[in-house]
Amino acid sequence: MTHTVKRIALENLAEWSKEYQDDKVGQLAGSVFQHGNIDELLINRKHEIADKQIFNTKIEPEGAPVTDQKSSGRCWLFASTNLLRLRLMNKYNLKECRLSPSYLFFYDKLEKSNFFLEQIIDTAKEDVNSRLVQWFLSDPISDGGQFTMMTQIVDKYGLVPNDIYPDSFNTTLSRVMDRLITSKLREYAQVLREKIAKGESIDGEKLRMQHSIYRLLCIFLGEPPKPDDEFVWEYYDKENKFHSLQTTPKKFVTENIDFQTPEYVSLLNDPRNSYNRVVKIDRLGNVTGGQTVSYLNMDIDVLSQAVVNRIKNNQAVFFGTDTPKFMDKKRGIMDVDLWDYKLIGYDQRSVDKASRVIYHNSLMTHAMLITAVHLDENGKPVRYRVENSWSSKSGSEGYYVMTQDYFKEYVYQVVVEKKDIPEYVSLLEDKEPVVLPPYDPMGALAMN
Repeated sequence: MTHTVKRIALENLAEWSKEYQDDKVGQLAGSVFQHGNIDELLINRKHEIADKQIFNTKIEPEGAPVTDQKSSGRCWLFASTNLLRLRLMNKYNLKECRLSPSYLFFYDKLEKSNFFLEQIIDTAKEDVNSRLVQWFLSDPISDGGQFTMMTQIVDKYGLVPNDIYPDSFNTTLSRVMDRLITSKLREYAQVLREKIAKGESIDGEKLRMQHSIYRLLCIFLGEPPKPDDEFVWEYYDKENKFHSLQTTPKKFVTENIDFQTPEYVSLLNDPRNSYNRVVKIDRLGNVTGGQTVSYLNMDIDVLSQAVVNRIKNNQAVFFGTDTPKFMDKKRGIMDVDLWDYKLIGYDQRSVDKASRVIYHNSLMTHAMLITAVHLDENGKPVRYRVENSWSSKSGSEGYYVMTQDYFKEYVYQVVVEKKDIPEYVSLLEDKEPVVLPPYDPMGALAMN
């Protein structure tokens, strides 16, 4: 195929201008939209009314209070701790409960730093300008992460209530801290690569680097308990009775939350790749020697049915989506057809899900929790109740309604337990998984 490069011709402008002047619908739209918010003016009232916060299948209790990740990319940690706190609320008869995303945040940053240095060492013979090395250098300790990465931290370090290790300023506004540590890690990458090129030992140097990062994290975030340090958790139950529990971060998980990480499975809907296959993201992880991020790629109907099964069993669902696409933060609605864009000749459904991923028009960017589903007379999901981590001022007091159509188009991942999908567990033994590069869109949640 040959193509002659052409510039925009001025005569085309004259022709397009005349057509626009004769376009009465376009003129009316321009008169309205040039003086107001397009997304407000194009709200489809029919959908606004239909997308209501009423559900016939809910978990009890829902988590409380509504949480706020503030100016940080910790959504995956909030969705995870909001999921795990439900076990404590049921076990100890709590009205409210908050686990500490900051505790996981500290040790995730520490582990990601080490993971990055190990990847730099492992790729030392690669050209520094290779796509792989440049990808590692681009964002060594992103705030983002995946459910698998959360389980790696919890298994190694445990977890604590929020009162034991609450937010510091830099957990809620992490940009400056991330910039400073990222800059230091890039310096370390240069040192390691140059020493390896000269054939020099790097073990002592790398240990000093790890120590330096730990010190910086303590300065920025405050020193957290170590995994086997004892702490005392004091709390009130629903009857306002005082209780006290002495434990350690690791025992807190094993003895009180009973979180069995091997039982959890991340289901993926990636229509670019074959279904009923394991999909792994190469070199994407946080704990060196631990698992890399992996999923079981399934048809979207399998994901939605797994969510229904789990909600029916009174269990919330961690999920990953492309947010805030087609999300109205004021109304608390996630609905592809909430806006009548077609009225101005704009078709938001012109390409399919696979094409949107391939052409960088969609990717997994945010993690939240599903706590309810509304089923039709045939038991099929119509809409879902979503617990976000953007404070009670966002959505409907912190919650959103997500339509089934939105789920199909923009949800990429749901996390369930093996008992929720017994007919598919054998697929996890896939001996030849699909392996995607670390910069693939299916790893994007870990890089936000």
